[in-house]
Amino acid sequence: MTERRTDGRPPEVPAVAAPPPLTERRHGPRRAEDRRAHQERVLLARTLDVLAADGTAEERLSGILRLLARTVGARRAAVVADGSQRRAVVALDDAEDPAEGEALAAWLDAHAPRSRARRAAAGRAPISFVVGGSGDVRRAGDLTTSPADPGRADDRARHFAILPIPQSGDVALGFAFARAADAARLTDRLPPAMARHAGVALALVTSRVADERELAELRARDAERATFVSTVAHELRTPLTGLGGYLALILEGKVADAAVERDFLERSRSIVGSMTELVGDLLELARLESGTIDLEVGPFSIAEAGGQVAAGLLPIAISRDVRLTTALPPRLRVATGDRRRVEQVLTNLVANALKFSPRGGTVEIEGVVEGLVALYVVRDDGDGIPPDDRRRIFERFHRLAGHERISGTGLGLPIARDLARRMDGDLDVASVPGCGSAFVLALPGPAAADHGVLAAALRDRLAIEELMLEERIVRRAVAAMERDTSAFESGESRRRPARLRALPSLRTEPSTLA
Repeated sequence: MTERRTDGRPPEVPAVAAPPPLTERRHGPRRAEDRRAHQERVLLARTLDVLAADGTAEERLSGILRLLARTVGARRAAVVADGSQRRAVVALDDAEDPAEGEALAAWLDAHAPRSRARRAAAGRAPISFVVGGSGDVRRAGDLTTSPADPGRADDRARHFAILPIPQSGDVALGFAFARAADAARLTDRLPPAMARHAGVALALVTSRVADERELAELRARDAERATFVSTVAHELRTPLTGLGGYLALILEGKVADAAVERDFLERSRSIVGSMTELVGDLLELARLESGTIDLEVGPFSIAEAGGQVAAGLLPIAISRDVRLTTALPPRLRVATGDRRRVEQVLTNLVANALKFSPRGGTVEIEGVVEGLVALYVVRDDGDGIPPDDRRRIFERFHRLAGHERISGTGLGLPIARDLARRMDGDLDVASVPGCGSAFVLALPGPAAADHGVLAAALRDRLAIEELMLEERIVRRAVAAMERDTSAFESGESRRRPARLRALPSLRTEPSTLA
């Protein structure tokens, strides 16, 4: 019984430490019933050890699945359950190939018992991996009476078995065995009473996993929101300070020169323009996040949209002395999306390419159709993007090092990617530092394209663009060598006597260089 504290506060709850892990001391033959009851008690005790161990809920879930795999002599275990969302989870070791776990989870999802209507409505269950487990589970021995012999099994063989647990709702366990004989003996190694204990433990830990993930997501969103608000305040306060300074100097009569006063007014107008652009981007971002943005999705001509963007930005290209070219398919080739929003995305990409391309450089807009996927590629001759920054450029307000003087809000690329994904497309970049970048916008073609097909087409195009950029480096190096060689030979010819200049110069062919 707890005693009431004298300071008026409620009594402290005594801390109860977890019991020490179970240590098995009994060995030797038993009757079948006695042996089964003993295995049930051991599994229950081991499961309680996992639940009471320190660690995250994912580590406990991994520990229980690994314990069940050892209990039945399987290589790995997975569970699929219907809750608020159907989900499959598989436990892997650190060095295991995720493809093996994915194959087991996909097979389990396909063979788990459920009605045809629910199967059609839910579709495929998303697959999650949990790696590792509690230390005690890692050291736990095999609890089966006749463990499988890995040395006699084919490591490449796949023998799957399923064990529904009806007492725990729509939950099913799946196991991957090395031999078909081991898979056939699953119900003998994990009888209904033991399976019921496993179902209860999995229900407890999966609920905890869901809570922890939701809490982590809420914390991440809160941190992102705080950072976003702080960044927006900074982005607005900085130009307002400059604008207020210019106007104060003019209003206080401290600018006597009319030319200087006009220059200050021009700068003030530029600041107002940049702030208007920032506020517009913030409103666009807010509409995207709230889901209130209106999209008029339909087929449109790839060539017409790309040509419209190029025509609108041609004056900027001319003023920057950058060559703007297009390579677009016939007008009958179409993509599916909101044409106005697609032109907005392309305008942002091409404008960025013009900003970062040097004078005399080239920016190209290309449109291609690969199967069911339409692709826009925007290439530039800029400095390229370091590998660590290729993902971060799609974060809000992220600016590359050394680009602080280049105008922009830092929201164009995040908005462009969000718009692409709202149209069932995607946006990514291939880049080689010192050579340039290629932004690839993938959209469904004339018909709806599966997300996996679109992702594969985007991935393949990015690989092609990166190879082309690497080849550009080689071509530039060869051209530079040829220019140096020509300059050297022209200098040598000027220094040779007149009677020797008529002689042909000796030039080593590239094929003879070792």
